[in-house]
Amino acid sequence: MKPIRHQLLIAALALLAPAQLVAVPAWARSESTSCSTCHATPTWQLTFVGLDFLRNGHRSDAFKYASSKHTWDNYFSLVWKGRFFNDQLDGARTGNANTQKPSTNFEQHSFSIYTGGALYERFSYFTEMYLNENTSATSGANIVQGDASRKKLAEAFLQYNHPLDKDMFVAVRAGEILPEILHVFGAGARSAEQRPIVFNEALAGNGNTYRPFSRQQGIDVKLNAKHFELAAGILNGADTSTTNSTDADSHKDLYASALAMFDEQESAVGVFHYNGQFSHYTVKQDFSTALLFRNEFYRTGLLGRFIRDKWRLVGAYFLGEETVNAAKAKAKNQGYYAVLDYNFTEKFGAFLRFDRLDPNKDISRNETSMVLLGVNGLVYEGPKSAARWQIEYTVKDTYQGGGILAAGTTKYSDKKIFAQLTWGY
Repeated sequence: MKPIRHQLLIAALALLAPAQLVAVPAWARSESTSCSTCHATPTWQLTFVGLDFLRNGHRSDAFKYASSKHTWDNYFSLVWKGRFFNDQLDGARTGNANTQKPSTNFEQHSFSIYTGGALYERFSYFTEMYLNENTSATSGANIVQGDASRKKLAEAFLQYNHPLDKDMFVAVRAGEILPEILHVFGAGARSAEQRPIVFNEALAGNGNTYRPFSRQQGIDVKLNAKHFELAAGILNGADTSTTNSTDADSHKDLYASALAMFDEQESAVGVFHYNGQFSHYTVKQDFSTALLFRNEFYRTGLLGRFIRDKWRLVGAYFLGEETVNAAKAKAKNQGYYAVLDYNFTEKFGAFLRFDRLDPNKDISRNETSMVLLGVNGLVYEGPKSAARWQIEYTVKDTYQGGGILAAGTTKYSDKKIFAQLTWGY
């Protein structure tokens, strides 16, 4: 950890007890600090101390290890999420989707385990496991495991840190991983519960369900320096519509990223590139059936953040290309998002976000766009647990039948009210 950051964190530990709610309360307990040390509460995005904590392998220092802190409650957290939502589908929609789908629902969304931290001087780990996650399915083929819920291992990896000098080290991760640059630019700690569309949704009408948020099994290496980071990884590839699946061929996907930080708050600009291959079989993901064609695809993203004590502006712009048939025809896609959030106090914040995703730039009336407005805050904060609330209102525009190979017809404007209570121990 950078010397000045180390000193600031030590000061924070002395001044900011007892612990408040963070994404993983166990880490607040292990560091005897508050959520505002690592998160810009309550809008949640990471401060420079939190960014250091993440890159160090979910630990305050990349190499120090204290056996006295190696207690179960410093490594283990439970997180519960309950939701209410109201969907106001566009009146132009017809059929069951509009006339029979419930417009309002209560949802015990998930109950999960977060565990991680230092194992020894250079080794650490992280695991996020869902004991239950509701799929929002009501009936029919979408029901999973018989009760509209699923159990999944979301992310799990071991990390090894190797020092190069006082301001530089190499981190190696292996397991089920998400590129760290995507975590800190909207896929992980974020203002809105609903992730940006460009990260979280596959291209409409495309058999390849890759999205940048995909957690995949593989290994990556990252060079961490005082003002920049460089990373590269090799991954199995995946059908991301199936939890923890691997692609049904031997090709390995590659990613690389670079990040430059230009002030003490760690405002930054970065670039991300993913190069992959997805095999289209007669039966999806079944390599015993005939191979139709291989989709060689990529995504390249530019990312930026400007951080100040009470507010921040974060965004990303992505370009990509897909192979869409056996004749190797190509379709170019693009998408972007930008979010502005402001913390009025440590217990109340607000945020505004705009999203857009176009699966094929050569075809019109196939885009998805969304405006999201939200507020959030802390319900309570105790020495070992706390709760956070948030309310989001979205207006999402899509086109009937629009996708990567076809222009749409009727434009739909669907509205949603989303409320969530998150409790953590």
